Amino acid sequence: MAKFDIPEMREYKREYPPEHFIVEIKPYSLLSNTKAEKYESGVFDAGGYRWRLSFYPKYETTSKKGYISLFLVLIGSVSGKQSPAEVYATFRLFLYKNTPETQEYLTIEDGSGKVNHFHEEMRQELGFAKFLLRSTFEKRSEGYVWDDCCRIGAEVFVHKGQTKTLDEYLPPRELKNPTSSVRKFRLGSISSKRDPKCLSSDKFHLQGRKWKLSVCQNGEPENKSLSFMLESKEDWKSFPSFYAKFRVRVLDRVHGKHTTEKEVQHWFCSSNRKIVFPDFMPWKTLRDSSKGFIKNDVLTVEVEICSLSVVEAPRILKKPLSYD
Repeated sequence: MAKFDIPEMREYKREYPPEHFIVEIKPYSLLSNTKAEKYESGVFDAGGYRWRLSFYPKYETTSKKGYISLFLVLIGSVSGKQSPAEVYATFRLFLYKNTPETQEYLTIEDGSGKVNHFHEEMRQELGFAKFLLRSTFEKRSEGYVWDDCCRIGAEVFVHKGQTKTLDEYLPPRELKNPTSSVRKFRLGSISSKRDPKCLSSDKFHLQGRKWKLSVCQNGEPENKSLSFMLESKEDWKSFPSFYAKFRVRVLDRVHGKHTTEKEVQHWFCSSNRKIVFPDFMPWKTLRDSSKGFIKNDVLTVEVEICSLSVVEAPRILKKPLSYD
């Protein structure tokens, strides 16, 4: 069985143990003092496949430099399918360091960041021929061999080739049905109410989003204008950011010609889920009877969404022919 060496290694230390497999080789001297080519571990499962580790205690380069080598071996599918298993995976291999001062795992992974290609018959064994200098490994003070024991491990993450992706359409789509994009609100006793607090609507739905509108009668400059706040009421623990362009307008219900509106665009996200119009219009203008904004002591406000970015249902991205 051919071994495939990964020449570019990324090395670091960590205290947390390997997620999928740990094995202790004990007594290590029984392996090192004989002419054994390698130690093959028992089989473990990860990502729907069966694997094992191959530990080579005496690998020598052409320059006669000695190393220990550690490889991951694909055994087959957990389901036992007869056809040869072909797997794309990323993995880490581990060697425990145990000294009075330090208990941690030397961790080695593919330094190129590639997803590795395994094949049950043609590319079964991948790993690191130069995992660690043998002289360093066997030096007692380094702590890789202690009490005639060494500990190796593995983490294997299989890529199924069925990535779910959300499509965010930018620029946003213009909305084709204006009537379904407008919500109207009527505010009663508007002339007599000078409540410093904002009047808020119930949560409402518009273009598949959840909203809440607040109308404040003490906008900027202080207590001299009407202000609005439109807030997205999605569950922002999981909801993705989205863009909206919308208009807020106060209707002239008497003459139909003094309607006042403002248009704004905004990216909504968990930390910026509301937009405020602090000085939408002066109270003096609002209460001018010739403008027709207040009829029978009722103010009518509309919110219209003009365009909206759309997040579509997840789709499957098929696995490319090769990751190599």
